[in-house]
Amino acid sequence: MEFKLLDNQNAKLMIDFVDDENTIYTIENINAFINDKNNLGFIAKDNGKVVAFSYGYILIHPNGKKIFYFDSIDVIKEYQGKGIGTELMTYTKDYVKSIGCKEMFLMTNKSNTSACKCYEKSGGISEANDDVVYVYNFEGDK
Repeated sequence: MEFKLLDNQNAKLMIDFVDDENTIYTIENINAFINDKNNLGFIAKDNGKVVAFSYGYILIHPNGKKIFYFDSIDVIKEYQGKGIGTELMTYTKDYVKSIGCKEMFLMTNKSNTSACKCYEKSGGISEANDDVVYVYNFEGDK
């Protein structure tokens, strides 16, 4: 298994990555994502095929502190339960630390037990039991 930063050379491999029926990637969207310096994508490849994908965003506080918001990880069904998600999380964590991020954080639901297991196995710590997430959805606005 090979773990690496998503780059333009691997962008075309993402077209075939389907983790569920709602996944639709275009080469234009992937390249736009890659070309934004604050976006980072990570892949796990097996025999030239992307089998897992994670991504997130570098956030810079007004005091200059860089942190990484980990948005999502997906492992295709036939590779789930084999530790690939945990390995990709560890790779991601080590990479963002190496580029100067002082913290990495993410949000999930306690009911997502497989995700929680993955995050805990890779060293993540749930620090609060009272977090609330508010979402402002602008897709329906005109």
